[in-house]
Amino acid sequence: MLKLTDSQYQQFLAGDTRNFIAAVADQFLAKRPEMQANPGRAEVIERMQNAYNGGLKMGFTSTPHLVYMMYMEADAPGLFEDETVRYYLTKPTSTPEQRLDDFDAILKLEIKRMGEK
Repeated sequence: MLKLTDSQYQQFLAGDTRNFIAAVADQFLAKRPEMQANPGRAEVIERMQNAYNGGLKMGFTSTPHLVYMMYMEADAPGLFEDETVRYYLTKPTSTPEQRLDDFDAILKLEIKRMGEK
């Protein structure tokens, strides 16, 4: 049986996380090829890494919600660093995932209303 030291295990987890974020970025860029050139793959990965880290700090545990945050951050850098957004997502009485679902519904409603004008 393979045994890892704590340091080796932490390195393994960090590498696994980097690979996950890169895979999500590649999936995103496949759907958004115009972003390959500007801002570029490295920048998209950095934005997604920021969203992933921020999501974990806010208490997110759901992978689909973290991926949604990563996609949003790729398009709107700094969105989840905004103090008001962070406050809303971490407000007590609901989980961050429930709050993000509500936030998403509000965004979709606003986009729909803007399209009707």
